[in-house]
Formats: sequence, structure tokens, C-alpha cells
Amino acid sequence: QFDASLEWYFARVGSLTLNGFYKEIENFFFQDITSRDITSNGITRNVLVRGPANFDGTGKIKGFELAYQQTYEFLPAPFDGFGIQANYTYIDSSGLPNTFLNAGTPVSESTVPPGNLPLEQLSKHNFNFTGFYEKGPISLRGAYNWRSRFLLTASDVIYPYYSIFNEPTGQLDASIFVNVSDIFELPGDIRIGVQGVNLLNEVTETSQAYSGDPDQLVPRSFFMNDRRFSFILRGQF
Repeated sequence: QFDASLEWYFARVGSLTLNGFYKEIENFFFQDITSRDITSNGITRNVLVRGPANFDGTGKIKGFELAYQQTYEFLPAPFDGFGIQANYTYIDSSGLPNTFLNAGTPVSESTVPPGNLPLEQLSKHNFNFTGFYEKGPISLRGAYNWRSRFLLTASDVIYPYYSIFNEPTGQLDASIFVNVSDIFELPGDIRIGVQGVNLLNEVTETSQAYSGDPDQLVPRSFFMNDRRFSFILRGQF
């Protein structure tokens, strides 16, 4: 693993950072085809089985992250409580193969060549933006998180075991809290607030390879996550 960073603190509450990284990963699991002897009713047959195995190759991850954060305390009151946190991450990963079996009697190894897949759960493009306000008894926060397509699993659990991807997705969350202890000069720290999750009602979409080529995808499923709101009371004494 190699990391290098450049950091610029241009204000008392402001920074701009750039971080580059390169990682090599070994000994992780993947779905492989192995040959096993299966005995039933006194008859033994050699069959091909798909299952978890240790990968003897190397996975690679490389990329960079650019981050910015600042509280705009130079603005006239009451706007001096506004601030922003934002970052963008680029990740290029590789090294995960896929394996296939042909249906039939007996089952045989598929002629579909394995795809050169990225590592699971890693999006190539990731973006996070948070706007906030912290001033007196008021605390506001809104965050939008977006990521590009990423590999959910190299192999589906059903034949023909093709790869499944999560399509690009973004979610907006927000919250507002009021410190009633400050307002009414009460002991301790009592806050009431509202939190909203998935305010844009984002639909999660997945796609599946149909030819073994990870770039050839068709729609597979859609999930409604719904908006969710929570009313919260917090106290510290």
C-alpha cells in the first residue's frame, strides 16, 4: 500500500487536500470451479462444483481523492455559521475473475471466457457534498452522496452465474436541530430535531451481465427505498 497527500490549510477553518493511493490485495475469496468426487448409493462420480476459493492472483486498487472544507466565518452575522464539506474520489480496481458452468448432464465448464471485473463494492466515481450551518442554538445539515456503477457480486446465485452490478445512485439526507437548553437557559444539553433520509426518493437499480462480458448489461431489479423522517429528542447532562 502506497499513499501520498498534499494538504493546504488556507484559513483557520478551511483546507484543500489531495491524496493519491495504490494498493495490492492478495488472498481474497472468489467463486472458482473445482473437481470433486461425490458418492451416492455406492456410486462415485467426479463432478465440477462452483464455490468459494482463495484467489491466487492479485487485486489492484489505485486512484485519488480531492477534498475541500471551509466554514465561512468571514461572512457577516448570522451567515458566518455556514460551511461546506465536499470530496471526490476516483478508484480504478481490477483483478477479480468470474467463472461459469454449462448446464447439462454432466455439467461442464463453460466456454464463456471469464470477465476482467473490478473489485466488489468499489465505484469508479464517488462524490459527497455537505452543506451545514452551526450558529447559536441552530444546527442545519444537508448531505448528498453519489456513486457510479459498482460490482455487487461477481457471480449470481443462479445459473448462468453472471455478474450483478448496482447502477449509479445518489441520496440526499438532511437534518435540523435546535438546542432548547441555550434558548431557555436550561441545565445540560437538550436538543430537538428532525432528520430526513432519501429525500429524493432514490430508486436502487441493478443490472446483470448476460454474455460474460461485464460491459454488456441488462436491467435486473428495482428497489423502492422510500423517504424516511425521524423526530428526535437528545439530552446530555
